[in-house]
Amino acid sequence: MKPTALLCAAVLTIVSATAQELSDADKALIKAVRDAGGQAMQLAQNDTRLTIAFHLSDKDVTDDTIKVLAGAGNVYSVNLRGTKVTDAGLAHLAGLKDLARLHLEKTGVTDAGLAQLKGLQKLEYLNVYGTAVTDAGVPQLNALKGLKKLYVWQTKVTEAGQESVKAAIQGIEIVPDFKKERQREIVEAERAAEDAAKEVDEIATRIPAEEKAAGEAAAKTTAAQKDFAAAQEASKAADAKVAAAATALANAAKTLEDLKKNPDAPKPVVEAAVKVVEDATKISEAAKKTAADAKKAMEDKKKAADEAKKASDAAAKKVTDSKAKKEEVIKKAADLKKKAAELKAKG
Repeated sequence: MKPTALLCAAVLTIVSATAQELSDADKALIKAVRDAGGQAMQLAQNDTRLTIAFHLSDKDVTDDTIKVLAGAGNVYSVNLRGTKVTDAGLAHLAGLKDLARLHLEKTGVTDAGLAQLKGLQKLEYLNVYGTAVTDAGVPQLNALKGLKKLYVWQTKVTEAGQESVKAAIQGIEIVPDFKKERQREIVEAERAAEDAAKEVDEIATRIPAEEKAAGEAAAKTTAAQKDFAAAQEASKAADAKVAAAATALANAAKTLEDLKKNPDAPKPVVEAAVKVVEDATKISEAAKKTAADAKKAMEDKKKAADEAKKASDAAAKKVTDSKAKKEEVIKKAADLKKKAAELKAKG
């Protein structure tokens, strides 16, 4: 026989050895489930166990609907999520001895319904998320030693109820695990409290330097304001000299004008008056320049004083903010420590 023929023969042998045919009972169950609006199929080519799901049905799935499952064998999983199945309907699942996975999320199942599951010794996965199950009901699961994962989101199961199941079923994973979450919250709260305490120390360490800087800034502001006040006085004095020089110039100009109008005025007197006007003009121009310089100096001092005040206010605010932040973080640390203590007290 050629190598290719041998290979094909080997593949056919493996396929025939691994592929398994469904029993008539399984085929009948698949048809019944599909007729009821559910889905049913073989788990794998080499695994004839059935997976059954009603959660995507476009029909109302009730307790009567799942009667088709009563006494069925070879069922690996059943998904009843979001259906109208109640405790009474779970009685139809009590005989599914091979059942490994069961979805009961968002159904009408309560504590009483869990009692119907006691005989499902191969059950590994159970989801009762969003049901009315409580601590009073979960002990019904204690006999299911093979149960590996239990989902209890949005139920009335508490940490105490979870711990009772953990004690009865070694290695079970419960989601959410309130004890683990509480322990995680304790660790996080304690770490956050430590970080907050460190932050308090850091803030406390820098406040003296900020206060010193604020004091220096305030002193600079005081000095700058004094300089500005002095520049204001100097500008006022310069303006007064400008006014006095303008008056003197006006008087000198008037005297010269009067002399020029008098034909009998001696020439030397007129010349002297001209000289007085010239000198008064120079004095007036010099006074104006001095006043302009004084005004510019005053404006510069005002700008410096304003900037110093702005810097001083910012430095003072920094101190105020740091002190406020310190108090805020102190409170935060205290609250975190309190939270950790309260969480520890629960356990």
